[in-house]
Amino acid sequence: MKSKELKNPASEPENELQIIPEQQNAESSSTSETMDNHEEALEEEHKTTDIAEPVAVEITVPEETKVTEALHESESELTESILEHQLDKIDEEDDPFHDDEPAAEGLPIHDYSSYNKINLINTLRKIISEGDVDVIKPHADAIKACFYKIRNHEIGELKAAFVAEGHDEELFLPEADPFEQELKDLFREYKNLRYESNKKLEAIKEENYLKKMEIIEEIKTLVNSENSLNNTFQLFNELQTKFKSIGQVPQSKVKDLWENYHYQVERFYDFVKIDRELRDLDLKRNMDQKVILCTKAEALSINSEEPLSTFRELQKLHEAWREIGPVPRDHKQELWDRFKTATSVINKRYQQHFEQERSVQKEQLQKKIELCEKAEELSTFLSDNPREWNEVTEKVIALQEEWKKTGFGPRKENSKIWDRFRAANDTFFQNKRNFWNKSKEHLQQNLALKVDICEQAEKLKDSEEWKATTDRLITLQKKWKEVGPVPRKQSELIWKRFRTACDEFFNKKQIHFSGVTGDQDENLKAKKQLVADIEEFIPSGNAQDDLMALKKFQDRWAEIGHVPFRKKEELQNKYHEAIDNQFNKIKMDDQDLNLIKFKSKIEHLASIPRGWSKINTERDRYAVRLRQLEGDINTLTNNVGFFGTSEGAQSLIKGVNDQIDKLKSQIDQLKSKMKIIDEQEEIN
Repeated sequence: MKSKELKNPASEPENELQIIPEQQNAESSSTSETMDNHEEALEEEHKTTDIAEPVAVEITVPEETKVTEALHESESELTESILEHQLDKIDEEDDPFHDDEPAAEGLPIHDYSSYNKINLINTLRKIISEGDVDVIKPHADAIKACFYKIRNHEIGELKAAFVAEGHDEELFLPEADPFEQELKDLFREYKNLRYESNKKLEAIKEENYLKKMEIIEEIKTLVNSENSLNNTFQLFNELQTKFKSIGQVPQSKVKDLWENYHYQVERFYDFVKIDRELRDLDLKRNMDQKVILCTKAEALSINSEEPLSTFRELQKLHEAWREIGPVPRDHKQELWDRFKTATSVINKRYQQHFEQERSVQKEQLQKKIELCEKAEELSTFLSDNPREWNEVTEKVIALQEEWKKTGFGPRKENSKIWDRFRAANDTFFQNKRNFWNKSKEHLQQNLALKVDICEQAEKLKDSEEWKATTDRLITLQKKWKEVGPVPRKQSELIWKRFRTACDEFFNKKQIHFSGVTGDQDENLKAKKQLVADIEEFIPSGNAQDDLMALKKFQDRWAEIGHVPFRKKEELQNKYHEAIDNQFNKIKMDDQDLNLIKFKSKIEHLASIPRGWSKINTERDRYAVRLRQLEGDINTLTNNVGFFGTSEGAQSLIKGVNDQIDKLKSQIDQLKSKMKIIDEQEEIN
């Protein structure tokens, strides 16, 4: 039994789950009460004060304290919890192929399937040197997939050539490919480029933060501005527009920035005497925009089928919510409660999704631990019996198959559990290789015994003592089976030598007895009548009864003695044609029917001169085909390990598994036919 290579888990993509904790939404009651009282006072003042020019109002509370303590709204708290994920921090291995960024959207992906390895390397080098970092990734992934498709095909051919030369498949180790190392170096270069790009992006975010803080300071000074109300309000709107047009800021500063901004905006509305109509119009417009966001959030909360995509859409809604200014105070809490309710539903569903995924991963990790324990138990196996080694090898391969079917565990545990399982497998196959190395001397001894058997058979091939020689050859055949395996390179040659000697004797024996006279004329009449009976047979429709009836016809044919030699071939052809026609009428499984017809064919060949020569040729052809199919299965099984876990990869894996099942069915059919030949040989 051949061992199967296990694939590095670094090539198998895994998804680390990120769970957002349940949010606690608490609005500062003291702050809310202070602001309510303050606004009522301002409204009363608004009724009696001329708004032609703004009136300066002294701020009794230090401004720094207000920025950090006032207006700590529940909106800010929930938005922060939505956008700032509390994720598990995982140290990534220094893997040049690792990339957890989303796929870049850029140029259409080129078809690289016709490229060779050199073209792929040169193309990737050119893309990295000339392309934008954001559009490199999809091209790099496509080139990597094509490269390893070529590389795996080369390894398969090298392994097949290695085995064809008579080497043990377990000893095959492919040479390192310099192009593969160059590919990895290019991916490291791309990773460095992306790192530098991210550094520049963070620097830009820091600049944006400083620009937004400058705008906040300008809004802050508008409270005491001596300009006219119209000019002040126009400047205020320009500052708001400018603030919103500036790009992203560092995530760690988002909360304080927006709290400071909203505080200064509301402070502006409260302290500057804005025309009531203009202020109400602005608040109404803000309210309409937030109502739209509430409607969208509620629509998302109904979609329970896509927790990930709905959560991402919710993040965008929260970004938009923060950018919209204040609303009428009598609708403020109502709108926020509405938006918060939809947010809570989506966020809870998002948490449940990842909690469920994490639970499944824990179960899968436990299954992998159990597989490791079984593999470690088998890794201590030692024996001097090749058959026992093959039986245990089957068990180890079964564990590998079960491992592939078991999904991933938690990401931080995958590498450790894989190393443990791989170590147990490596230990077992190393022990197996040691055993076979020690058994080479034993294989040479078996070869010497089989050479001696061949020499004895060759001395008997010309004998005409039919009974005695037949018994001696049968004894040699049994002795042959008792002798163990020989070196693989000599196996086919020594087997053909022995079979040739046996075939020569039995063919002569067949020719001799086929010419014996006696009751052959009567036998001829009986067989002709039997052929007629077969042709007139009408199937009942019951497959089992019809098969039994045809079996009786075959038994009658075997019981009737020899016929004149000149009539033998013609009569046998009519018989097999009639019996095959009847088999074709029986409704049964195609494979079973083919085996029955094949058995009839072998019985026919065994009864004619030189028939056994054709039978042995057929069996040798089946043996070669059987080894080819087993090699194909091993290659396909190993290739499955290269696929990932995406939807497209799962489709490819299913196609490969279907192909493996078809090959296994063909192997079973070949083994059944070889068994029929062996059983016919024992009869003769």
